Amino acid sequence: MDQDEGKAALVKAAEEFLAAAKSFDGDQLARMSLTKQADNLRYLSEDAFGTIYRQWDSIHLTAALDVLVSTGVLQKIPNEGNIGAKELAEAVDLDESVVQRTMRVICAQGIGLEPMPDVYAHNDKSLAYTTGPSKWFFKCLIDQDFAFKQLPRYLQTHSKEDLLDRKKSPYAFAHKMEGKTYYEVISADPDRLEMFNQTLVQMDEAMPVLGMFPFSSLQSQVEAEPDRPFIVDIGGGFGRVLKSIQQEAPAGFGADMILQDRPDVIDAIPQDSIPNVTKMTHDFFTPQPVKNAHLYLLRRILHDFYEPDCIEIVKNIASSMGPTSRLLIGDFVVPEKTHIGDDFMIYWMDFSMMMLTGKEKTAKQFEMILDAGGLELVQIHPFAFGSQSIVEAKLKSNGDK
Repeated sequence: MDQDEGKAALVKAAEEFLAAAKSFDGDQLARMSLTKQADNLRYLSEDAFGTIYRQWDSIHLTAALDVLVSTGVLQKIPNEGNIGAKELAEAVDLDESVVQRTMRVICAQGIGLEPMPDVYAHNDKSLAYTTGPSKWFFKCLIDQDFAFKQLPRYLQTHSKEDLLDRKKSPYAFAHKMEGKTYYEVISADPDRLEMFNQTLVQMDEAMPVLGMFPFSSLQSQVEAEPDRPFIVDIGGGFGRVLKSIQQEAPAGFGADMILQDRPDVIDAIPQDSIPNVTKMTHDFFTPQPVKNAHLYLLRRILHDFYEPDCIEIVKNIASSMGPTSRLLIGDFVVPEKTHIGDDFMIYWMDFSMMMLTGKEKTAKQFEMILDAGGLELVQIHPFAFGSQSIVEAKLKSNGDK
């Protein structure tokens, strides 16, 4: 792209951003779109060194926030009102300059406030690091960052085949626990397990459940055969997805709604938190025990694994499906080609999955997995924004078996 073309693209992006900003009404989808446009505007305006400079910015911000959270500085700032650097430093037994220098880094980014010199207060963005599920998500990011830093050494010391081995993941290597799967590494430390479970809550809240597959369209089918379970959520975590689906399918239209996960997850769920749902422990690497359900759901499961494991999981479900059963795979669908300004989440998630021997998949890769597992693609139901989708599949027709 020459200088004139670059300028034209920049002006066009700026005009589109301005128009979107003027019409912004606080809607979450509109916010996501606006943020994406702002990112694209930055890419078009920065030069090659600007890209490295942005990375420099990112690592300083992450390091400063890690210091402030791990030492308790952010937690000592009152939720309302303010506090001075000296008092903060005394409260956590740090040199005052450490507090000042780290707080400057985050306040300059709009995370927290400095209403007077060396006096600090929270805002919504800084509170996100100390309260609610988002604080656990940040802990997960720091844990992930630690593992990322070991990835070059892992790749230098392991074979290509090791990367596909669930017991030789880069994440296990980073934590010196090779020989265990990612989930075994997570479960071995109560604090890490709590971090993981709370992060799932945050991710569930951030990622849509509805707005893709039309759950309400199954009402007549389910009510005609109420003895068949309405849905089996395989590896469904704390049941938020099934609660959300009931907005379109109240109480599963009178049929069973079943939540399956590891024993440690199932045991941690109060029954009254998931009305109209039956809890069941299940390992999806074993045959599916619930037969002929209307729907089987794998949401954010297959991205944890490479194709051979995905095929095994799908086969275990296919063996229990009936002629009108559907398997729904809730995952990102990777674009066939990368473009500037794409939804970043898909590529972040794909890179993260590499750490635990998994990957996000393209539509063609999903079709291959389904075919090898005894199913055929019915339709891909995309979300209105980004790359999140529900892949719908059914048993192969007789002619395809």
